[in-house]
Amino acid sequence: MTDFSINNLVRSAVILVIGLPVTLGVASSISKTDPVSDAVSAAKAPLVTPCLEYMIIKPDSKLERGAKDRVDAVMGSDGADYKGLCGYVLN
Repeated sequence: MTDFSINNLVRSAVILVIGLPVTLGVASSISKTDPVSDAVSAAKAPLVTPCLEYMIIKPDSKLERGAKDRVDAVMGSDGADYKGLCGYVLN
């Protein structure tokens, strides 16, 4: 009876030692981020610093205008909805 139990324990240990790394490797390759979230993150990245400046600087100041200008430069046009855009970028 003990021989049978030892064989089962050894077999289970071998399966665990071989199967666990394979399972973890497959699981990590499956859980990669999707291309859409990568693209959104890449688009948000250049706006993070100007948006932080816009959100923390005193309204109607020269520094706020500079932050708006930097947001406009990244966006490629003037007059963005700065509050809405920066709220989206920073969340």
